Amino acid sequence: MKFKNFIQGIFSVKNVYIHKQITILGIKFKFKNKKYVKSKYRTINLSINENRKRGIKVRTNQSYSPEITGQLSYHVLNKLKEQDLKTKIQKGKKLRVIFLLDSISKFSFNSVYLAMKNSSIFEPIIVLCSIYEKQFYDNHIWNKFQKEFEILKNSDYEAYSLYDENRNYIPLDDFKPDILFITAPYFEYYNSAMHFSNIYLNVKYPVCYINYGWIISNNYDYYYNNRRINSCWKNFVFSRTDYTEYTQYSQDCGINAVLSGYPKLDVYEKPIEECKIPQKIDNGNPIVIYAPHWSVVSANLPSDLGTFDLYYKYFLNLLDRYPNINFVFKPHPSLPTVLNANGIMSHKEFENYINKWESHPNGYYEMGGEYIDLFRKSSLLIQDSESFIAEYLPSGNPCMYLIKPSREQETYMDGFSLSARKILNTYYLCYNQEEIEKYFNMIMFDKNDPMKEERQKVKDEIFINIGSAGQKIVDYLEELLKD
Repeated sequence: MKFKNFIQGIFSVKNVYIHKQITILGIKFKFKNKKYVKSKYRTINLSINENRKRGIKVRTNQSYSPEITGQLSYHVLNKLKEQDLKTKIQKGKKLRVIFLLDSISKFSFNSVYLAMKNSSIFEPIIVLCSIYEKQFYDNHIWNKFQKEFEILKNSDYEAYSLYDENRNYIPLDDFKPDILFITAPYFEYYNSAMHFSNIYLNVKYPVCYINYGWIISNNYDYYYNNRRINSCWKNFVFSRTDYTEYTQYSQDCGINAVLSGYPKLDVYEKPIEECKIPQKIDNGNPIVIYAPHWSVVSANLPSDLGTFDLYYKYFLNLLDRYPNINFVFKPHPSLPTVLNANGIMSHKEFENYINKWESHPNGYYEMGGEYIDLFRKSSLLIQDSESFIAEYLPSGNPCMYLIKPSREQETYMDGFSLSARKILNTYYLCYNQEEIEKYFNMIMFDKNDPMKEERQKVKDEIFINIGSAGQKIVDYLEELLKD
């Protein structure tokens, strides 16, 4: 394995964009310092078409082809690791697959995990970590993590914590991974701990990427030109639209993209009578979900979405006004941290808000990561989030989408992906409290939903493999590794 040791030496350098020249099998490859990397996150306001042209221009200017540039180094190493996996299987060993999860609300791989449990070659486990581990000195953050871990432990999953009882990090290698599944590309942004550096491209085990949510924003480089995603062994893609963006327009040509469908939506195919919701709200009354995003102070378009600071008192008041309607509070997991950091609401005040919500006989706070059953049994979703835009559509139920009054109505849609725009055009957009009242009454009391047929058309157009995406991912990996 001298060749593999040589490749490992290359990746001991943390910044893989430095100038580098190596010789592999007598062929010389030059890894250029891609100057566009330094400024790529400043371009998120570009239109999709501008980003496409930019990606193609980079490839053209550098005579870009994945076979003859620095991208090859990622996939040479991944191929070596892939061969190691095949050898283990040939020796009759099972492959330990670790699903690294930084919040249970981002549980996007349930059907993959379950399919692997029934596989003859995989041994899946879930390891819960946190992007806020540097703030574990704050008991509110540590206790929230502990609550999430308790939910996982009390489920049917084999789950472990990445931290001991003293809040210290347990090395990931202690879990002996053969394959690592990642659901988000931002560990290095939020966490300065060295154990998360280059976790997406390491020299020990291949990494599969399943984004924790549907691609909603027009943050083109974040998704399609992201080194952390594009250097993974496999990147499982949810829709034909996104697969086209990766393969035809991204700077890395989608070399590791695999079209699979969205595993989180597989549970939509089980019989509705098998859907389970919390007993408190399982009383036959209609269910309205309020799901606010974290970006209440974000100036980083297109993620300038959050309206919780504007409407949180209004929605709490609805519980008193309509006691025969069940209301579920389902906030983004990062919301309390952002509120506290910006002096809007302390952690204690947020906890008090939750307690007020739950003190009502028709109020419930939902923090779990498996919420599709709740979506299916609900009557209405009111939100300003991202992933829920796509995840709620297959329910067939109406959705009210809250838009910040400060946003320009004419340009608001520019911040969303192609598929998200199609979905949002079938929802009821609310720019102020008066419109919230109007649509709420129309849907809940007048029983009027004029966009229902349009939502069905968009669902049929956009989604693929609902009910089988997780199994298709496992079948793909089995076929690849048994070859």
